[in-house]
Amino acid sequence: MLSIHTDPFDDAWVAFDLETTGLNADRGDAIIEIGAAKFQGGKTLDTFERFVNPQRRISPFITALTGIQQRELDRADTIDRVAPEFVAFVGTAPLIAHNAGFDLGFLRNSGIELPNPIVDTYDLAYVLRPDEPSYALEQLAQNLELPNIRKQRKQDRAHRAVYDAIVSKMLFLSLLEDAAALDPMTLAAMQRIAQSSGWSMSYLLDGIAANPRVISGGYPPLTSSAIAESSDASIQDANSDEDESKVGLNGLDMQRITRRLHSGGALKENERITPIDADMVASMFSEGGELSRALDGFESRAEQVQMAQAVTEAINDGERIIIEAGTGVGKSLAYLLPAALYALANGKRVVISTNTINLQEQLLNKDVPILVEALKFADDDGEEDEDGLRFASLKGRANYLCMRRWNAMYASEPTSEEARLLAKTMLWLQSTASGDRAEINLGHRDAAAPWDRLSANNARGCMRNESVCFLRAARERAAASHLIVVNHALLLSNALVGRIIPDYDVLIIDEAHHLEEEATKHLGFELTQARFGEHFQNLSGDAGLPNQATMAFRTALSDVTDRKETVDTVVDEIARLMPRVRDYVPRTLAQMGTMVKPTDSGRQQPAYAQQVRVTKGMRANPKWSEIEIGWENADLALLELGKLLGNLHKALEGMDEAGLLNYESLMNDLADAAQANDTLRRNLHEFVVAPEDDAIYWLTLSAQRQDLSLHAAPLHVAEHLDDLIFSQTRSVIMTSATLSTEQNFNHIVERTGFKDARALLLGSPFDYPNVAALCLPNDIPAPNSWAYQDALDNTIKDTAIAADGRTMALFTSYSALRKTASNIRNDLKARGIEVLQQGNDGPPAQIVRRFMQNPRAVLLGTASFWEGVDLPGDALSALIIAKLPFDVPNEPVFQARSELYDNAFMQYSVPRAILRLRQGFGRLIRTKTDRGVVVILDGRVTGSRYGSAFLRSLPPARQVKCSLHEIPAVVRKQLHG
Repeated sequence: MLSIHTDPFDDAWVAFDLETTGLNADRGDAIIEIGAAKFQGGKTLDTFERFVNPQRRISPFITALTGIQQRELDRADTIDRVAPEFVAFVGTAPLIAHNAGFDLGFLRNSGIELPNPIVDTYDLAYVLRPDEPSYALEQLAQNLELPNIRKQRKQDRAHRAVYDAIVSKMLFLSLLEDAAALDPMTLAAMQRIAQSSGWSMSYLLDGIAANPRVISGGYPPLTSSAIAESSDASIQDANSDEDESKVGLNGLDMQRITRRLHSGGALKENERITPIDADMVASMFSEGGELSRALDGFESRAEQVQMAQAVTEAINDGERIIIEAGTGVGKSLAYLLPAALYALANGKRVVISTNTINLQEQLLNKDVPILVEALKFADDDGEEDEDGLRFASLKGRANYLCMRRWNAMYASEPTSEEARLLAKTMLWLQSTASGDRAEINLGHRDAAAPWDRLSANNARGCMRNESVCFLRAARERAAASHLIVVNHALLLSNALVGRIIPDYDVLIIDEAHHLEEEATKHLGFELTQARFGEHFQNLSGDAGLPNQATMAFRTALSDVTDRKETVDTVVDEIARLMPRVRDYVPRTLAQMGTMVKPTDSGRQQPAYAQQVRVTKGMRANPKWSEIEIGWENADLALLELGKLLGNLHKALEGMDEAGLLNYESLMNDLADAAQANDTLRRNLHEFVVAPEDDAIYWLTLSAQRQDLSLHAAPLHVAEHLDDLIFSQTRSVIMTSATLSTEQNFNHIVERTGFKDARALLLGSPFDYPNVAALCLPNDIPAPNSWAYQDALDNTIKDTAIAADGRTMALFTSYSALRKTASNIRNDLKARGIEVLQQGNDGPPAQIVRRFMQNPRAVLLGTASFWEGVDLPGDALSALIIAKLPFDVPNEPVFQARSELYDNAFMQYSVPRAILRLRQGFGRLIRTKTDRGVVVILDGRVTGSRYGSAFLRSLPPARQVKCSLHEIPAVVRKQLHG
């Protein structure tokens, strides 16, 4: 890097961007355009724009994305001619790029090495704008309302290099002002972590702090004790009346953070249960009732009232009830209102468990606030009541920041990835009252591992009363709330270990069709090579915990020679043991990997992960006996390691006042490591030599990196759910829009064990016969025939053209989706219709946003797009189901559970596929004004003995049986009359 220094406000910079043939410079993709803008302050001094001949054909996708034509590139110079011009244009100016690693990789592969300092505006925005929903350049430009963006968009150059360079320039200038406005102590703290970690942002932060426009008071040398003293002093002043900022050496005002962690008083429980007034519930849902006053456009719906009354009766009588409420019923308010009235009247807690974040956010940010307003009107005066409804969300440990871990990482020598996240969370901590990671966008590719080291996950001792603890504060808020919103994962974790969710009287499980799947995940285990590798790395080398124990004595305040010798002895023993541990365990895993890997070394690497179920037959294989023999050595090594970790922790006990470096953090981390070691050993022991009869075991080999993972899941979850959850509370309500198959709940009740429950099946208030048509072509080829793909492609194109875009096609596999996307993209582009492909055009949320913004679009999706996607109004007019969504037959859990049935296909496979089809169908009609067509391109729905079961389970749309070529006419008639 050039040893130059810049004044970021006044010196010249060069912002640049590249367009390329693809995304991977190391796999032969090449530069096709370089664009750059040289600027000083807000003034653009010069621009650079050159096509580059890649000496190959570019794909239609790249042409569509950039507008660059092949003929333009064929006439352009190659990179060896363009490179000197670009280097000369840049000169010695510092550089700016968005997602700079991508551009620098392509430049290096093209022989262009730039020694200039570089600032990545992705990183800068990631830190300074912690809660931005997206850090994509175009999205940031929109959200920050940068000047001239709309004007430049009219030039249709949103994906050209010089345009993106200019946008990067404006983004940089905007973010520069944000950085300059930081508290001087916060800026100084960010400088420290950037300098100590080698994070590239150090260059810019130093320049900002040195500028006369930024007032910086300087700071003393950083020590862990100084950080602790600064934090403690700030916490001790938390009750001070002063409102002035007291930012400590860690860049945080702990006083203000502490003030935010307010939970409210305890609930006042009744000794005797007061029942809910059923007449009051019905009245609040009536026309002119309290809900109509709180919610604009409220309409009284018979189905909603019926559901609310059923929930009321179940709560009053302490019963179980299962309720299916179709789209449009308004089931959330139907269960929330009786739950809230019961909780308020009795000082009790009601837990609402959901599967998706979307529903949690809807409940907390939309439905419950409406309920709060309605309850004010019910109190006659319409005023805020101090004893009014309180509600909170509660999540697992991994969702909350741990301040003890944060301070320990800050006082250490963080990596550049850790420094980036520390800086981001430092700014977030200026405002958060929850410490919940959902408030910020952790979307950076390198953020997962650092967050895990910052979170309260497996962090013992982080709930001490004298410290700032977001996890403790969340649990205190939940304990003081009437309604607590959780997810199924936390509900199950609480059932297994307890002490997470405070005691509650009523449990409402929404999105209950996912409960079996979540129980399958949480009542088993998963072991990955990466998890073992991280555990061993944590115990090895200079940065490992044992060595940290030795180094901790550097700051000892008294003579602790004897204790240090004991610690050193144990640390030496661990160091001698670790090579054996790191040999035996990976060797055992490698042996298991041979049970999955193809034996033919010349065979092409599979495109998808491979799974192999470990059955009794496999365990009888002589190769498995070799695995068991190898495990004996690994087991002994892990047992010895666990004993030594316990000895090390014991040797350090009681040294709180000895002044050891990061003592509390070290002790907690050692306890965590010992527990992790024990869990890994016990799980691996069970998997290899002690399998349980009521469990399913399988091996997975990833497609890309060929990493092995080991899995276990319960064969049955019904008894576990009944014992651990359903039987532990007074009343349980299970609900969803899709629980029944063929108008009954037999399948879901059997799979979840939700027995002895009342049942209520409510239809939708939508007029399906008039607003929805179900198109069933009578000449569609069989899904496994050679002619099917052409029929599928042509039908999607014809339907999209007839619907003028506004079409979504749902697939059961990514390979089929990709093939169709490739086949139809150019033809639809020629008709002005964009194809948005899951896995190719951004994350799901971004694809949905683009689909909503562009009515002339086709969305191709699988997996998550079958449910939870809300496309109301004119956004979606035609829905195409490529195939009936049956499970993959050899998926280990499905395969093992199928063996429990006499007729697995009809008793297990068909009901599961029906539920999934109903979820997919539900994407079409979301409001009473929606109209549309569903096309099922699977002849089995009309031509098989089980097809009628699918049709009987769908909403009563008008069925149209026709030929494939008649579908466009059906679509046009349904949409336009």
